[in-house]
Amino acid sequence: MGRLADAGADIGCVLVVHSSAMTSPDIQTDPTLLIQIEKLVHGGRGLAHQEALALFVEGVLPGEQVRVQPGRVKKGYGEARLLEVVQPSPDRVAAPCPVYGRCGGCQLQHASATAQLAIKRDILAETLARMGGLAEIHVPPVTASPEVYGYRSRARLAVAVPSRGAPSLAYFEEGSHRPVPIAQCPLLAPRLNEAVAYFNQMLAGSRAAASQLQEIRLGLSVTTGEVVFQYVAEQCQRPQADAWFARVRAGFAGVKGQVMIAGRGAQQRRWTEGETTLTEQVGPLRLRCSDRSFVQANWKLNETLAQTVTAWSLEAQTGTPLRVLELYAGIGNFGLAIAREGALVTFVEGNSSALADARYNARVNHIGRCRFRSESAEAFLPGAAPGEYDLVLMDPPRTGLSKEALAGLVHLKAGRILYLSCDPPTLARDLRAMQEAGYRVTRLQGYDMFPQTMHIETLVELAVAD
Repeated sequence: MGRLADAGADIGCVLVVHSSAMTSPDIQTDPTLLIQIEKLVHGGRGLAHQEALALFVEGVLPGEQVRVQPGRVKKGYGEARLLEVVQPSPDRVAAPCPVYGRCGGCQLQHASATAQLAIKRDILAETLARMGGLAEIHVPPVTASPEVYGYRSRARLAVAVPSRGAPSLAYFEEGSHRPVPIAQCPLLAPRLNEAVAYFNQMLAGSRAAASQLQEIRLGLSVTTGEVVFQYVAEQCQRPQADAWFARVRAGFAGVKGQVMIAGRGAQQRRWTEGETTLTEQVGPLRLRCSDRSFVQANWKLNETLAQTVTAWSLEAQTGTPLRVLELYAGIGNFGLAIAREGALVTFVEGNSSALADARYNARVNHIGRCRFRSESAEAFLPGAAPGEYDLVLMDPPRTGLSKEALAGLVHLKAGRILYLSCDPPTLARDLRAMQEAGYRVTRLQGYDMFPQTMHIETLVELAVAD
């Protein structure tokens, strides 16, 4: 799957050169280099050394001998393009996606599923050691996804309208806004690939409508098979939205609801059709998710993750109910299962739509012992009393904890913290700060939430240092 932003270079390559003696804007050595790949680092690049030069190359695997073509040099590192894999790794496989190497979403389709797990475990361990000072922490094998393809139940796609040829759905190249049209994406659930094919047909037959649309967002309930579609338009009026809704519903079965979002800022308009929430099953719980709320895209592995969060959280619960604070609580994906087992849970969430889902989910699953606070973590934490909570559970955005949130956590002095992260570098940064504030990492577990990509989900437990 590709990204709508932060997407660009061909799978080919980056050559990073560390040499204080090199001052020319271009590498003036032999036009090609033959190098041995030592390992992969965060982001998916391979590390090698050529004499005194440290080299980073994309699209390679550990142990491979490859030939690269150097390019420009930028502040101590250079860029190069992979020319040839001279001696391939036994873990190298053929990528099934026809646009792999152009689309910016996948970095590891050329590695076997087993190799991907080992690579991610090594990258997680190296990142935590180098950036977090956690060289001694045990990093167990990464938990595999039940499916390595066809696992995504959520996707955002651009609408590409070329000067020549038919409009279609597209992802972006890595690091650019150059669209890569797709007929299907191997990471998407089959039902969503049916939607991609259908929308491509619609867009090709209506260039005027396609020229107004910027994005189409697809959402699938793994539990019910229903879909909700969102459309982002530059300009749109209600009659146009209704006409589009009617065309989609007439030609695609199982559409639960549709949303059209037009314009930006104060001028933004939003029209809906049908029911725009989806319902998923997590163990014994049925959870509603509105179209403006966040949920994990790999729902099957999410259930495994939720079970682990519940188990780790409740290990310290004795006869007295555990007092739990869940920051960035979302729709209650984690906290409701903990409350169901007798804990007292306070849900803090700044997205009012997600918090409304969490309240609804608590009610329909007959779960009490819950409090709901419509605030950001930064706004809530200063008013919480030290020692008020036994456990803090948090799943912050990719950017990690803000300085204000980190200071609030330190002030709170909870005995334990469960930190779920989707970005090893920001996780390592925050763990270093929390260690300096008197916590220690007691255990962690990585999850392959996004096979074929370099993303790693990590659950970390911290306790007050003795």
